[in-house]
Amino acid sequence: MGIFIVAIFSLLIGYLSIGIAKISGEKANEIKKSLENNKENLLETEGTLELIKVEGGWRFRSFDVRIEFKNQNEKIFRYDKTYNSTESRASFLWKCENKGKVAVTVIYNKRNPNEHYIKELEELKVNENSRIGYTIIGVLFILLGLFIVAINFK
Repeated sequence: MGIFIVAIFSLLIGYLSIGIAKISGEKANEIKKSLENNKENLLETEGTLELIKVEGGWRFRSFDVRIEFKNQNEKIFRYDKTYNSTESRASFLWKCENKGKVAVTVIYNKRNPNEHYIKELEELKVNENSRIGYTIIGVLFILLGLFIVAINFK
């Protein structure tokens, strides 16, 4: 009986991993679509990123950052945003800890500067890789659960 509980948990973890993969894939498609649809309106500029606060433990961290950049008209924009380690390159954010303002490359929509991406965080690449990784992990857990059930019915 106990082994079936392990199989159920394995199937559940597999299903949840595939759900997370779907969310990561949707985020990647959203970023890709935004970048492709606004190609003529996208500009690249230098800006700064300041790490305000880091929360969380060893595995999962949340980074509160302040992004500042100038648009083509020299107007300064400041945005406070929260990133987590599953949607951006956390290693870059860890390097920013205790360094104050760090120079970054900002890609923004000149019609709507609220749509901006930090080139160094590689959000698109991270979400695409997460989609692949979580899908593989999910399939392996589901196969493990099915294997456990099949072995016990023999």
